[in-house]
Amino acid sequence: MNNKSNRIFTEVFLHLIYGKQPFAPTSNLPMEIIMSNQKHRLINQAILGIATTFGLFSASVANAASLNVLWYGQTDAYNAKISELAALAPTFDPEGDGSLDWNLTFWNPQDSTPNFSNYDVLAIGTAWSESILNFDPTGILNNKSAISTARGNRTFLSGQDADNHYSGTPGPRPNGPLGFLVNAVNWAGSGEGMGIVVLPDGGDSRDPRSRKWWLNDRSFLKDELEGYVSYFWEENVVIPTETSDFPVNEGLTTAGLSNWRQSAHAAFDKNIPGYLSINDAGSRPGYAVTIVTDSEADGDTLGQETEKVPEPGSIFGLFLLGSLGVRSVLLRISQ
Repeated sequence: MNNKSNRIFTEVFLHLIYGKQPFAPTSNLPMEIIMSNQKHRLINQAILGIATTFGLFSASVANAASLNVLWYGQTDAYNAKISELAALAPTFDPEGDGSLDWNLTFWNPQDSTPNFSNYDVLAIGTAWSESILNFDPTGILNNKSAISTARGNRTFLSGQDADNHYSGTPGPRPNGPLGFLVNAVNWAGSGEGMGIVVLPDGGDSRDPRSRKWWLNDRSFLKDELEGYVSYFWEENVVIPTETSDFPVNEGLTTAGLSNWRQSAHAAFDKNIPGYLSINDAGSRPGYAVTIVTDSEADGDTLGQETEKVPEPGSIFGLFLLGSLGVRSVLLRISQ
């Protein structure tokens, strides 16, 4: 809440106390309505205390829009790029409907197992070994059970290596790798439990740079992906008309997701159960570059529902009623 709003609420409470018109300068209160009785001063203090509490609470509400993001780390250079991405995340709001801060934590392969229940979303980047990428799937494969237990109701799977292209070509472009990654994390983290974001596990299995793990027996994704994944290069990424206005595609276009110099390296059969395509493979009818949990596909990207709080107007109404109650009780005591 800004300073102007705080002033307005304070004036309203003063109106309750003194019977003056709200929004008038408090310094011009007529002397005849100033209460000298000590008990009446207690009334004023009690109500103003409620007003102050409301102001502080409103400030905390304004700052509550954030996600606890757990990102599976790679090299120091890679982690630095993801930290840069996290710093930019709150600035991405093309439709002006709100954004989220990221409380970013890296889980590197050599680290101990984190408490997954502390996080809104787990992001797993491109499984590749080249340039700043050096993916080691050990931590993921060793924690199949723990990840599955914490896993929530939103999963975002893509064959588009947006983290790699964020640091390369086309770079941190809003209608491109930046917007794609921010939307993915915000959408996955805005459901129930720990959301999942997964980027491709490499490309052609014959390429020594690939670090395949999706279909490993110890992968938490194997059972749902087996038989539905194909590996090929795709430059033409098409946002289907039916999902183009979903929050997960906010600020993105077909042109913005295409022509990244190998935009995608893997794709999914669109008949995969439980998922819906939000980005199609333009050169391969029937294949999707990016899929999300079908039942949550059109869900918002503004934070977990369990963390939502009442609107400020509703909160104000509660404080208003409470203030009147306090004033009434204390006035009876003073008589």
